[in-house]
Amino acid sequence: MNIEEEFLKITDKSVFPHEKDYFCIYKTFKNAFDKDVHPEIKTKILEIEKSGYYNDHGVDHIRMVIDRVSKIISCLNPSFNPGTDKFYISPYEIFILLMAIQLHDTGHLIGSRVEHAKKGKEILAKFDAGKALNTSEKMVIGNIARSHGGQDDPIGKLQTSDTLSHERIRPQFLAACLRLGDELAEDLTRASNFLLEINQIEETSKIFHLYSASLDSLHLNEKEIQLSFYVEDKYLTDKYPKQTKSGIIEEYLITEIYKRTQKTFLEALYCGRFLPEICRFNKVRVKIHLLTSSDHDEIIAPIAYELKENGYPSLDKQNIFDACASLTLHGGQHIDGDYISNLVKAKILTA
Repeated sequence: MNIEEEFLKITDKSVFPHEKDYFCIYKTFKNAFDKDVHPEIKTKILEIEKSGYYNDHGVDHIRMVIDRVSKIISCLNPSFNPGTDKFYISPYEIFILLMAIQLHDTGHLIGSRVEHAKKGKEILAKFDAGKALNTSEKMVIGNIARSHGGQDDPIGKLQTSDTLSHERIRPQFLAACLRLGDELAEDLTRASNFLLEINQIEETSKIFHLYSASLDSLHLNEKEIQLSFYVEDKYLTDKYPKQTKSGIIEEYLITEIYKRTQKTFLEALYCGRFLPEICRFNKVRVKIHLLTSSDHDEIIAPIAYELKENGYPSLDKQNIFDACASLTLHGGQHIDGDYISNLVKAKILTA
């Protein structure tokens, strides 16, 4: 199920407030954003990528977010028609959600990475010169789009339920779908794979593209998120420079995968507060395949671990080795970047 495709199948305008033609409005915005906005975001990202945080933010990213949000909503077995026993999502809510997805990264055009989530509302205000949307719709769409970033509980600041154009909507639910969908919008298609091969990516950006390039597949099943990585040995032996708030640090790709999967777990827990119980993902299951570059044979058995809540909740931040016992060998050795690097180097020497 794809929410955009399902939305565009609806032809009865009476399902919308005031029988307004929201199909035409969405298609007009989408076409204009695809042509004039998202390609400019991609260009802007290339200009500022020296800060080392960026991969694809163009039309393909929007398509991927829609796909991931669709996968989340599919877990609800939803219906877009009222009067059934299924989880009902109104076509108007789908419109609001799709518009927020289209908008969520546009703030990069006029703001920094830190500010971009807040700047989307300005883009929408300037872009809707024909006033196809009313003021309240622009406010709500902008607030939902803005909540995809930040750690100051942006979704919690939205209304659980609200009335917009005389119709009930659920801003927190829609924002949680967008935020988690955006977090899950990663895989090898988002990386600049050819530039990686010819070594033409900014050094402090390389590790982020390698992360995306290593993520082969994602699956949502039984309240858990499953992630499968395939990493070649040539990317496992050295550390990569990475820009952080404290300055540039050196980090192994395997460490970046550990950290990013922990972030995915935290985002799933946070967004789960605002999602129906049936699609609250409380576990992230990870499998990392380590391969030789020469013949893509596995170097060792895949590294496998799962992130889930254990014991009494604590305010202390656990590191990956405290959270996942499977990442520590019997002798107490952590399967960390140094361990993998030395293992791969030894494999190369004996090959």
